[in-house]
Amino acid sequence: MDTMTPKKENRSIVMNMPVAEAFIPLAAAFVNQAAQGLGLDEEGADALSLATEEVIAYLARMAQVEQDVDIRCSAGSCFIETKISLPVRELQLHAFNMTATVNADDEAGLDQMELLIASRMTDRFHITRSAGQRLVLALIKELPYPEIKRDTPSPTPGKLSQYTLQAADAAYVKWFLRLVTQYYPDALFPLDFRYPGKVVDMAAGGDYQIVTAKGPAGELGGGIAWRWEGRKTVELFGPYIFQEHGDPQMARDLMDGCIGHVARTSALALINRMPTPDLPEGYLEALEPKRNDISGDDGSPARARFRMMVEETGEVVWAHPDVVGFLQSEYRRLVFPRDIQTAGSDGEADEPFSVLSAEIDRRLSVATLRPIWPGADNAKNMAAHVELLGREAMATILFEMDLGQPWQAGFTPGLIALGFFPRMILPHAGSADLLIFQLRTDA
Repeated sequence: MDTMTPKKENRSIVMNMPVAEAFIPLAAAFVNQAAQGLGLDEEGADALSLATEEVIAYLARMAQVEQDVDIRCSAGSCFIETKISLPVRELQLHAFNMTATVNADDEAGLDQMELLIASRMTDRFHITRSAGQRLVLALIKELPYPEIKRDTPSPTPGKLSQYTLQAADAAYVKWFLRLVTQYYPDALFPLDFRYPGKVVDMAAGGDYQIVTAKGPAGELGGGIAWRWEGRKTVELFGPYIFQEHGDPQMARDLMDGCIGHVARTSALALINRMPTPDLPEGYLEALEPKRNDISGDDGSPARARFRMMVEETGEVVWAHPDVVGFLQSEYRRLVFPRDIQTAGSDGEADEPFSVLSAEIDRRLSVATLRPIWPGADNAKNMAAHVELLGREAMATILFEMDLGQPWQAGFTPGLIALGFFPRMILPHAGSADLLIFQLRTDA
């Protein structure tokens, strides 16, 4: 079986310029040309350029003294990213919330108009504060891909008496995805699988690894896929067996191949949040505690599973006192040595406005919220997002809290007040473990 595809380094183009109104057109032109040169189409480049123009215009008005800004355009496997880095503090970034609106009669609201426009022109964003107190705003535009066509079903392959495991090339990746989306319910594969061209590009860039079981004549009997989740954890999908009555040995061989590959990397943990009925016993352990109200769309238990790739040596995690009991219980059950430190507000000054990002999967009616920036309004902001997502008919809302970031613990009281409960821990999936909260809006 072939070795893992190394992950390609992103190509980048960088410009440094003064933050001033006179240079706003320069910033927009730079991003437009860089994005197109890196592979984004004209429409996407125009959107990313406009978003950058609005951000620079906002910064130019808000900057107290003359400052320089770094603008970096990078090409990922399936997206173009523009990072804007500026040494400025206490910017009000709440316009990046999906719930944000602007009051035309409010001067402070009008100040946020540029950021509101920028947030709507991009597909994703991140906000971080780097060393030296530089604010880094990343604006991300996805490359466009057509959705898979499912109107021509592929025939079910017969049982393969012989097969070999091979890394899938572009043609077999597309064939693999057609069969997965045809024979398995949506709850058992990621949204990416609906876009074959995207997965082909991600596999070529090292973001996905896909291994298939091929018969002597090239028949496709099954496969398995995996990708990095954070810097220390690998998430697998499958195994998927396409033969009519399954093939337990093929499923075991695919799992052995996946685990063998991952064992040769720096990964500390292997997780599977969408285990299929073909997953053989004994390879992965239950990751989340048993609950009667957690099930897949097909009625099967949707209990995530995991396997530690190295012996756990322990690490420090930060949590609000309201969830320390849950964490202690789960860490004992999972045998994860952790030093749990409490975090939360002790009355110190806080930034006024928080920022959340939202990822929506409409096929499953699931939304995932992630904290991007802390603020005194985090409970109010959470409630506004829950209300909006309820109107969008999201049956389940998840919240991912990075236990390696002490400031994220401040969202816990607001989550619990809204009815969220801690569902499970994903080991090493963020800067430390991720704590997943869940809210059922259709209960």
